[in-house]
Amino acid sequence: MMKQILVCIVFFIGVSLITISSLDAQFVDTKTWWLIVSPDADTRSRSNLDSLVRLLKERGKIPSNHIRRIEGSECTHDGIKAVLDDLDSEMREGDHLIFYFRSFVTKPRRSNSISFFTYGATRENLADALKDRQLNGWLRELSPNKVFIILDGYTRDRNLMAYYGNRGMPGSGGFVSIQRAALSTEDLLAQTVLDVLGTDETDLDDNRQISIEELHANLTSNMDERTLPLTQGVLLSLGRVQEKTILKLSPMLRIVTVPEGASVSLNGQEIGVTPQQLTENLEQGTFSVEVSKPGYLTPPARSIEIKLVQGESINLLWDLESIAVHGSVEAPDGVPLEEAAVWIDGTAYEQNPLFLKADGQYRLSANVAEVTPEAGRLDKKVLEPGTTYTLRAASGALYHAEVNFTLASHESTERSLTLSKKTWFEVAQMQFNRKAYEDAIAAFQNGIEETIEFPPMSPEFTKLLFDSFSEVVDKVNVQNIAYVLVTAKLADRLNLEEKSKVYWEQVKSQAVKGSVSYELAAERLRELNLGRRLMNIGILVLFIVVLISGGYAIRKAMRRSKT
Repeated sequence: MMKQILVCIVFFIGVSLITISSLDAQFVDTKTWWLIVSPDADTRSRSNLDSLVRLLKERGKIPSNHIRRIEGSECTHDGIKAVLDDLDSEMREGDHLIFYFRSFVTKPRRSNSISFFTYGATRENLADALKDRQLNGWLRELSPNKVFIILDGYTRDRNLMAYYGNRGMPGSGGFVSIQRAALSTEDLLAQTVLDVLGTDETDLDDNRQISIEELHANLTSNMDERTLPLTQGVLLSLGRVQEKTILKLSPMLRIVTVPEGASVSLNGQEIGVTPQQLTENLEQGTFSVEVSKPGYLTPPARSIEIKLVQGESINLLWDLESIAVHGSVEAPDGVPLEEAAVWIDGTAYEQNPLFLKADGQYRLSANVAEVTPEAGRLDKKVLEPGTTYTLRAASGALYHAEVNFTLASHESTERSLTLSKKTWFEVAQMQFNRKAYEDAIAAFQNGIEETIEFPPMSPEFTKLLFDSFSEVVDKVNVQNIAYVLVTAKLADRLNLEEKSKVYWEQVKSQAVKGSVSYELAAERLRELNLGRRLMNIGILVLFIVVLISGGYAIRKAMRRSKT
């Protein structure tokens, strides 16, 4: 029994170790190898190369046994070839090698070859130098698609343009920097490479893998006091370097929505708004990602698997669909749907109504493309969730429908409208309410062409109509008696008694005696003058009472005097 327990414990520990080992493996870059060669092992150079190795291990998570380093007296033909052969036996399918070669270089006159100085080589004795053709042959044996080079070269040659003409650099591609010897003591390339590889901004395409092309782009497009001296020498990239990764960054989960500003939830827990680039505190496993933004439909959640592989970039993009107000508009039976339009009061759709299709269907997006004031329209959203709006439809001049609705945050609103025939006076009040004042006055005029018995209007609209009609009647000799009569009625509605008398007198004077308008004016004037007549009668009665009282007092006084 005890033996069985021990076996179980050992088995459990073994499984745990394997599991932990497999999890740890997720955090390293096992596909990338580095070979760093530097015959000139001065203190500054060694310090920079030490920093580079640390960066590769800590930031790039490259295992220590994937980084080989040859310096000083070890940098001979045989030493470099031996390490390359050793790497060839260790590298697997899909692995690649970055060959960082820091060396003095020269291109002798009348020679097409570039000589890389190994240990012991001098300008006077190039026998020990490594020729580019020989190095290229070694790299071909390793497979040219596996190797690309970063050449950190310095030279005393004056004609640096000759290096631009020689594009037969070793490997399948790489980054070439050749500076004048006076600058070699500053170790410029190593210092700037450390700076560039140390920031995420170098990853221009956000795929968490820094390529040689991105390294080159950062050194040449963001020139400052640090990088400007490099551009005075040779600085170029060769081959299909965009696909050549020199450093893989920590895994990233990138969540983007169009438009931005959507709330993001990871396994039901809100983590912020888009765009989101998560690199910290990521955990291995399967996660559910949801996004939501007021004014847009909430898309289905997406399931993602995070493996925490170095250089992994998981990109989630949602093109959010705007919520909308939609439905149909129907005309009364037997009435064709002509030039039908639908709009929402107080929004851009009021100034730019949607003209319906033949089937009467409409769809008004809650969020339209934002435009600039230079385009002649306001730079704002059309509808806001949680707000109550009035939806209107019209066909021709007299057929209208309306309904109120409150816009939801994440759901479209469906409303159907049935048109009904309105009077000109109803249309006039509707137009006034929309602040279409000229259209309101025109609709009212159309109404009084049919009948002067108009219904009550709002006090504000009545005032607008009176001001408009009275101005015309006062300045122009209006032949149409209906306009003068309507002006008088509008004055009555506003309790403008004195003005009312003026216009009713004008109606009475212009109307044919005995006509409806004449009798109407006469009756209204009698009503308006009734108060004055009653006042006159009161004054007369008072005068008579005073006379009688005075006569009685005089008579009484005379009687007293006689007695």
